[in-house]
Amino acid sequence: MAIRRRKKPSLVLPLSSMGDIAFLLIIFFMLASNFMKTGNVELEKPGAPQLEQQEAPKCSVLMDKDALIWYEGAQSSKDEVMGALKELVGKNRDFLVHVSIDKELKKKDFMPLIEAISESGAKMVLTGEPED
Repeated sequence: MAIRRRKKPSLVLPLSSMGDIAFLLIIFFMLASNFMKTGNVELEKPGAPQLEQQEAPKCSVLMDKDALIWYEGAQSSKDEVMGALKELVGKNRDFLVHVSIDKELKKKDFMPLIEAISESGAKMVLTGEPED
């Protein structure tokens, strides 16, 4: 009596779908990284002799030399920034916002933004560049 050997099942992996998934992931991360940039905002930060390294911001607000406000890379008004921050702060009173203001601006230009952020309940860290 002859003993039959079992046939090994052939294993076929669909590799074409793996390539599609890889390209979709590459495209996703390329787009997502562009959303995190501050865009084409030209900002000359003020200098200070003593600066401390701060933790990474959960949120950033910029005011460029034309007194335009940029919230997370998108142009916004001070009321939009205040509303968005109030929503984010919620019950977390330690919510940290990094604020960058162009050094050419005068106090009358940036004080409404500072007041709006203060009214939202968020804690502010003003950013700058170290002086030589």
